[in-house]
Amino acid sequence: MSFKKFSNSGLLFLVFIFYTLTVKLFDVKPIGPQGSEVGFATINGFVAKIFKYNDLFYDLTKVIALIAFLYIGAFAIMGLVQLIKKKSFAKVDLAIYGMAGIYALTAMFYILFEILIINYRPVLDEGELEASYPSSHTMLAVSVFGCALVYFLERLKASTLKTILVIASGVFAFLMAFGRLISGVHWFTDILGGVILGCAITSFYWAFVKCSKPTE
Repeated sequence: MSFKKFSNSGLLFLVFIFYTLTVKLFDVKPIGPQGSEVGFATINGFVAKIFKYNDLFYDLTKVIALIAFLYIGAFAIMGLVQLIKKKSFAKVDLAIYGMAGIYALTAMFYILFEILIINYRPVLDEGELEASYPSSHTMLAVSVFGCALVYFLERLKASTLKTILVIASGVFAFLMAFGRLISGVHWFTDILGGVILGCAITSFYWAFVKCSKPTE
């Protein structure tokens, strides 16, 4: 396994760490609900005035999140089918195992930032402050749809179905990030953080798939 292939993902994780530190330390002001503080207050406040809470787009992102979980279920079934057909855990495509690892990694980051709170949302959730950074929905969508896109590109043969799956995955990831922004439930920097982290996770998976060969 060539570790050079993982250099891009390592760089993206470092960018995410540096960016998170700036969000926590730069231009921090109490512009959130109940006087909650947020970094990059000037740009976040400006964007928040443009994109106020919107039920329609908020509900749209919930639908896209459901589609992301359907993707997860589909890959789980794919792995199970391979296991049944090949009758050996060792013969299941390593890319499927890698996908399971990516889902676990994404869940780990979700839990981490529920504990390590960087800032709170620009809107209250049932009257309560809720952790906002990074946007977990955005991170989920970029990592799940992004890794699925990688799998389709690397494992599927050229076909109309492959083209549709690749395009759909990219569109779903974009719609989630854009939808969370214009729904007004996150600060701009939360969305950007979710995108960077999701891209880092996807880049890691892409390197893993490049280093693994499909089993016969």
